[in-house]
Amino acid sequence: MKLRNVAAMARKEVRHLVRDARSLALMFLLPAMMLFIYGYAIRLDVVHAPIGLLQEESDGVARELAAHFEASPAFDVVRHFEDRAALRDALSTRKVWAAVVIPAGFASDLRQGQASIQLILDGMDANTARLMRNEVLQMVNDQALALQRPPAMVQVEMRTWFNESSESRYSIVPGVIVMVMGVVGALMTALTIARDMESGNLVLLRTTPLTRGEFLLGKLLPYFVVGMVDVAGCVAAALFIFDVPLRGSLVELAAVSALFLMVVMAQGALISLLAGNQILASQLVQVTTFLPAFLLSGVIYAIANMPPAVQAVTAIVPARYFVTLSKAIFLKGTPIGVLWINIAALLLELVILSGWMLRRARVLGLRS
Repeated sequence: MKLRNVAAMARKEVRHLVRDARSLALMFLLPAMMLFIYGYAIRLDVVHAPIGLLQEESDGVARELAAHFEASPAFDVVRHFEDRAALRDALSTRKVWAAVVIPAGFASDLRQGQASIQLILDGMDANTARLMRNEVLQMVNDQALALQRPPAMVQVEMRTWFNESSESRYSIVPGVIVMVMGVVGALMTALTIARDMESGNLVLLRTTPLTRGEFLLGKLLPYFVVGMVDVAGCVAAALFIFDVPLRGSLVELAAVSALFLMVVMAQGALISLLAGNQILASQLVQVTTFLPAFLLSGVIYAIANMPPAVQAVTAIVPARYFVTLSKAIFLKGTPIGVLWINIAALLLELVILSGWMLRRARVLGLRS
């Protein structure tokens, strides 16, 4: 082995890296993004989780217990319910993740040696519900010990709504559709346009009356059909293999899935037009689609449990809105009219990405 030859090859590769500024920037950007996302977005504890309180007992002991929930860094008491109907509505619309009911007679039962409170959890996110249950149990046990009146005990009666068996797959499987759409919608779309740009096929197309819009629509349409077939397969697997209940409308689920698929396809096409080659396009898809969809969409880790800066970043992640829609339709049967803000966010992203894609499509050299 000759070191002179090795050095010459190394110099050549350095010049190539310097010329390919986009790939070089990605090499530095990807580790920084992964460190930021993994370090801040992944939290295995509960911080400032929104909960509600229903105090059917107004005794001083009950107020003291309620004050402990309000002072806990694990919870934010965002609602004080007047009745159980208001509690049910707040849980159904995800305004709170859990509700604590301090029943009438709590103080007198405690004086007799044993009292109970009720904890109602939103099981749409099974992992977060499990963490909140553990926090409540620890807090109540600590409060019982602080009363210094043994053998006084406070028992927690737990109910989990929308996922009564607390199965984690019930909350994970609806979100996995995001990953499937990312593969078909973003990656395959990005690679097919970049392939035409690399192979020189566009030179031949420039001699035809084909417009930029017709080219993009023709490219994207087959992948949209394939993507919807994949969605149908995922839904069928969720229902018949994983036994995930579908409490909402199948038509509404198909509609929001189609909307999200169009968003990620526009994102993939835009990435392809910006990158210009398949290698860089696939790398950009990994960074902008797969990684955010897995960590910043709420599939695994609750967004509200992330730091405010990370929560702000999730606002531009399309998968965030589809995960909310998918879980709500699957597990709660929520009509899409109630979820309009998530649909509006996806429509806005579709308009922005489509407009940007059409402007960037000028690089294709086709007629407008």
